[in-house]
Amino acid sequence: MTNGGRATPPRPRCEAGPDADILALADAILAAPAHILPPVGKVTSATVLLRRFIKTRAADVAEAAAGLLPRDDPRRVAAEKAVDEALHRADRVGPGDGLRSAYGYARGLAQSARELRGHAEKLAIVAERER
Repeated sequence: MTNGGRATPPRPRCEAGPDADILALADAILAAPAHILPPVGKVTSATVLLRRFIKTRAADVAEAAAGLLPRDDPRRVAAEKAVDEALHRADRVGPGDGLRSAYGYARGLAQSARELRGHAEKLAIVAERER
């Protein structure tokens, strides 16, 4: 199976949960061809949803990393860097001028959302092991 010309296998569908819709949105944005631009309304609404998710999830990940791991633990350092980058994208970088720029910005937010979710899952495993 060629997977639509892509070299990587498709990501599994997001499991049910509070983040499932946002992560499905992020996966859809990242799986779509970058050269085919969606309607401006879809890009705008996706950007709003992803920014909101990032701001909420970043706080959760930062708090969990600080509470579960020592300051010099590589997992904590990686989680904190992902939080910093995601918040930078959400708060200090904007969609720019034009649909192509806005779509690229939405793709960056989608990548940050996916990374934050990955760190949240890893931290949940650490928390479970410490019980």
